[in-house]
Amino acid sequence: MTNQFIQTALALSIVLFASACQTDRDKSKNNTATTPPTEVKNEASAMSLPYPNTPDEAIARLKEGNARFINDQSAHPNRDDNRKIIQAQKQTPFASIMGCSDSRVPAEIVFDQGLGDLFIVRTAGQAPATASFGSLEFSVAVLGVKVIVVMGHEKCGAVAGAIGTTKLPGHIEDLVNIIRPGVKEYIGKPEKLEEAAKANVLAEVEALKKLDPILAQYVKEGKIKIIPAYYHLETGQVEFL
Repeated sequence: MTNQFIQTALALSIVLFASACQTDRDKSKNNTATTPPTEVKNEASAMSLPYPNTPDEAIARLKEGNARFINDQSAHPNRDDNRKIIQAQKQTPFASIMGCSDSRVPAEIVFDQGLGDLFIVRTAGQAPATASFGSLEFSVAVLGVKVIVVMGHEKCGAVAGAIGTTKLPGHIEDLVNIIRPGVKEYIGKPEKLEEAAKANVLAEVEALKKLDPILAQYVKEGKIKIIPAYYHLETGQVEFL
């Protein structure tokens, strides 16, 4: 019964997705008829990269992109006019990044990827919620991403709030309460912020690996990998944990 429900839901999602793509394609045709294409400004912006076919290939591409970023050699791939037209018809992300909302950690930049390459879910402290779960499931079951990277970072304010002992205002308290179970051994120990931030990432990865009915099954079948990562603010390095 569960499998039948999943298949029905996925079929409906794909139909709706295809319909939306058709509408966008029609709009794209109209726009290209009236708006002249912007001239590509440099050779790097026209660079295209092949689509990874396996989780390991996807991880390798992310690592290569981060290495370019660290060394100030970003290629800015998949950003030319042709890429815009292709992605207007159908998005083709190869990886999902579940990351923090922190303005210093933009995934497309730190992994040096382009339009349609990454499916991003961002909340403070990458705190998971039903909307996050559904978004990641959609990226896997409908869009076909090969890897989910859960990426925390240095000096995370949300994790700092979660290990603090002061009640926070508004819905900020609700947010840090989602994080607290994964960092409970660090509560009241602000000097352990970095350890807590990494523990938070690892806890979130384990939760996603067990998430039924979609992610757990895809992991079991080897169709995707869900991996932890940690971003270093000053160097730009993404450390895979």
